Amino acid sequence: MTQQNPSAPACGDGQAARLAELHAQCRADYQQAAANRATAAGAARDQLALGRAHAAEGGGRR
Repeated sequence: MTQQNPSAPACGDGQAARLAELHAQCRADYQQAAANRATAAGAARDQLALGRAHAAEGGGRR
């Protein structure tokens, strides 16, 4: 047997709209996270290339 909250609103259009709003926000958050990952990966590639160029110039010697 499940407990029910007597003060919870009944299912209806308002809940469906809220659910659609939450799904839209979730998609937007996911897209932003994907963009952040792509930016971070690009920066990491740039740092790697810079490090390799520096090492090739002899800057990596001690």
